[in-house]
Amino acid sequence: MKALKKFRIYFMMCILGMLIINSCEKTEEDEVIPEFGLLITETNDSTIVIEDGNTDTYTIALKSQPEANVTITISPDLQTTVSKSEIIFTPNDWYVAKVITVEAVNDTIPENYHTGDISHVSASTDESYNGINFNFTVDIIDNEFHLIISGSRTGHYCIVDPVTGNDLAEPAPAVHYVGQLTMGYMSHKALIVSPIGPGGGTPVIYSCDAMTGENVFQIVSENDWHVLDIDGSPVKPKIAFAAKDIINWHLNIHTINEDGTGYFQLTSYEEGIECPTKVSAKIIGADIPAWSPDGSKIACKGYIREIITNYAHNSIIIMYSDGGNKIVLYDEPVEETWYRDICWTKDGQFLIFSVAEGSIRAVKALHIGTKTVTDIHSQMEVGGLGVQNHWTSPIENKIVYMLISPGGSDLYIINFQTSGSNFTITGGPTKLTDELAVGHGYQQPVWAHWDGN
Repeated sequence: MKALKKFRIYFMMCILGMLIINSCEKTEEDEVIPEFGLLITETNDSTIVIEDGNTDTYTIALKSQPEANVTITISPDLQTTVSKSEIIFTPNDWYVAKVITVEAVNDTIPENYHTGDISHVSASTDESYNGINFNFTVDIIDNEFHLIISGSRTGHYCIVDPVTGNDLAEPAPAVHYVGQLTMGYMSHKALIVSPIGPGGGTPVIYSCDAMTGENVFQIVSENDWHVLDIDGSPVKPKIAFAAKDIINWHLNIHTINEDGTGYFQLTSYEEGIECPTKVSAKIIGADIPAWSPDGSKIACKGYIREIITNYAHNSIIIMYSDGGNKIVLYDEPVEETWYRDICWTKDGQFLIFSVAEGSIRAVKALHIGTKTVTDIHSQMEVGGLGVQNHWTSPIENKIVYMLISPGGSDLYIINFQTSGSNFTITGGPTKLTDELAVGHGYQQPVWAHWDGN
């Protein structure tokens, strides 16, 4: 009996010991170990700036609470400048993200697409936050390189030098017809709307090598979309397109990567939208998408219907590139008013568009902040010829557009300047191309960045 009692005591002590050990192990596993370091967040997962053009931002915070103040020294290389060279976090605001603006250094050296580096070094009496070094790379778009793509004739398009007006190439891609077209990211690809086959057919999006017309690739399926309009993003290989879906023929704005992945729908039939007059309205259709210079927003033409009055009319809509925060930016409550050729100035402050007014298409500049509208088409006319298919330069305050004359069409360029909400045409139009000399006309010009490759 005594032996059995001793065994029971021994057994209970073993069980208690195991419980104590497990309890200790559990406490160690549950212990939260702070993560030390800098939390740097780039806008849209990248930092892209343009020489003499768009800036970009990123934010900095700390990953955990420090025991003392932390000073971050920010040092860019010779390719960029930053808005702050030093920031300080305290134990009370360590989690509050601080915004840093990055700007490209504008030089006169043709550097193609290039990069810059920004270093971040921390200093603190808290050893966990002393001497942290974090670097990241900024993508820089050079403003010494740019191109104009223009429709030419059935099955062809032209790559035009925006300075000399010379044809750099006249590719003939293996598509049924070169319809609406634009440039892809950094002008590596030409993006074309063309019917799927001869005798009509559903229009889809094709891409091809911009300079040669080779490597034709169908981006969207004819079983999904009837495509009307396209625009290529200036900051990544992504396309915004307007299309009717094959099932119910609703016309909406979508985005997709140039390789056919990453599809996303931005507008929806009968979704609500905010109007400047605060009248409740819904979107019936949307087309003519246009990316902002920094790729963060998309403008488009919207066909909206007021919910209470059921009154329908066209508007210019602006939204984030993910479809969020849609607002009616400009609205003329006339049902038959149609907006075309929507594009942005290089600073993202104005939209240039055309609108039918009687027998002409009037070209107007709309200041996004104040909604101030300036009529500019009369200054763009030459010899009474109507202005069509305008587009803005991505690097200069210039507009390229087409004038149709008897027997042909040519491209013209005109300069402008801005001051606040004021938009002023400076000088007269300059003829860029000579369709009689080259034997073909020009149409639908789109001015785009190019990296020289």
